[in-house]
Amino acid sequence: MKKMRQPKQKDLIASMLLSVALAMIFTQIVGQVALIVDGIVTSRFIGSEAYSAVSLFSPVISTILLFSTFISTGCQVVGSKDVGTGKRESANGVFSFSLLLGLAVSVVVILCCLLIPNALFAVCGVSVNTYPQLRPYMMDYMNGFLIGIPFMIMIQIMGPMIVLDGGKKRFTLSSGVFGICVIAADIIAAAVLKAGTFGMGMATSVSYVIQFVILILHFLKKGSYFKLRHTKSDPQSRKEMLKAGTPAFVRKLFVILRDLITNHINIAVAVSAAAIAARGMQHDLNLLMFCIGLGMGRALLTITGIFHSANDRQGLKRLFTYSIKLSVQISGTVGVLVFLLAPLISRIYTSDPEVISLSVFSIRCLALALPLDTLACAYQNYLQGINNRKLVNAFSFFERFLVPVLTALLMGTLFGSKGVLASLAAGKLLLAIIMFFVIWIHCKHFPRHIEDYMYLDESFGGKESDNLYARILNMDDVIREKDKAEDFCLKHGVDAKKAALAALFIEEMAGNIIEHGKSKTKAAACADYRLFISDDKISITLRDYCLEFDPTKYYELNKDDNEMAIGIRMVSNLASDVRYFNAFNSNNIIILLDK
Repeated sequence: MKKMRQPKQKDLIASMLLSVALAMIFTQIVGQVALIVDGIVTSRFIGSEAYSAVSLFSPVISTILLFSTFISTGCQVVGSKDVGTGKRESANGVFSFSLLLGLAVSVVVILCCLLIPNALFAVCGVSVNTYPQLRPYMMDYMNGFLIGIPFMIMIQIMGPMIVLDGGKKRFTLSSGVFGICVIAADIIAAAVLKAGTFGMGMATSVSYVIQFVILILHFLKKGSYFKLRHTKSDPQSRKEMLKAGTPAFVRKLFVILRDLITNHINIAVAVSAAAIAARGMQHDLNLLMFCIGLGMGRALLTITGIFHSANDRQGLKRLFTYSIKLSVQISGTVGVLVFLLAPLISRIYTSDPEVISLSVFSIRCLALALPLDTLACAYQNYLQGINNRKLVNAFSFFERFLVPVLTALLMGTLFGSKGVLASLAAGKLLLAIIMFFVIWIHCKHFPRHIEDYMYLDESFGGKESDNLYARILNMDDVIREKDKAEDFCLKHGVDAKKAALAALFIEEMAGNIIEHGKSKTKAAACADYRLFISDDKISITLRDYCLEFDPTKYYELNKDDNEMAIGIRMVSNLASDVRYFNAFNSNNIIILLDK
């Protein structure tokens, strides 16, 4: 008789990270492609001076994003930890505070644009006095863009929290709609309505409004974890949110400074306009390719916060290991394609042989740097997720500013423009070497194991002997793990009655997942579970990737049914804390019992 093939089960943590990372990368790329198309349409239909003016406005947009990223990242870090520890009101309070702070920033930015535009341009490194003929174009574009600023900031803050709340598809859809709207609105404004740069700015604003409307509908959905209502956050949470957002602010600030200084170095050593054009192409493509690391990092940041708040060392190790593997796979594949297609990519920009030659070289340097760049971005976000802010800020200073600037200066002095272009890859390699030695010094031995790179205290997650982990795939696993859990409890000094109840809870809860859980993919239902016993607490964590189901609500509604889930009901009654949350489309239940 032919043996039936078992449905393939995928690692739950891998499923979470992969799906969220792809969604984040897609949304980042769509936004960047929309900006590139915005420039192309402006250049083609309005003129080169209009394009120059619009491109000069980009430092203003970067400055706005500097503040919105600061708020968004702080909200992600603190909000994910509150979700992981079952503090729903606190998570909503931090979310509400972030939105209010985002609105306040948008009001200040709009007032600066209206009242002191020239000063704002100067702060962002743009001197309108040098090119006075560009000022009307810049002012028109800015006036059209103003209405979209609050919506752009709100989207930056809401997006990651909606993904955390199971709204990954909606967030991805909204980004796709935004990209389509920007392109369509740009063409209509420039080619049909002849609305000039004001129309281009307004087209972007309208697109942000449409994306915002799509996202806001998530909070009207029944069962949404985050609600658009004013929920007061405590001062400590607000302070922690602002601290948590600081590394992202510092990192983005260093990026802006790095690009400004590197451009000046390139102009100083360039022997022809071709070298400046090649550097511009490399910069544009670098922004596009950086979306991989940025998307990976944003996904990793929130998921890391959840596992770190749960004190789950093995879960963090699996997440960290898979994030490295996924980063290398995605960026390595894209890097190889970009390296091979460099001649074709350069010809999209220009037909000048000199520019093409330098551009191919610059693009291939970018391709070589891409895997290291993605790993660096993912690693920084992991460190931020575990609250190692000092290391993140130091890493940002070296990775985003000091190493690339010094490398560009040294290689530019020695090799001219080619040296500046090659410094992108050389700087990343130098940074990887520096970071390796920093980790070697930190762990006081040659770093051989994955945990050497994770910067976790030895006490984090308890001793290995105090943790019992298992992956449950079928009912045989359920029975086996029930017996193992009871023996584990007894060996750790838990009384016989409580040990039996904990084992019964695992049997009933995991059994329900295997028998009744419906996976969102073709994979069979499965569950990860962790039993952790400390000096005074027994912690049981169960996680599955099935359709959303809150067992705490279900058993509360059926508590009068004496035949239903005796073990679950008795453990819940004895528990000092019962938490359920759905994050990234995974069901998570945590039971805490007094030992």
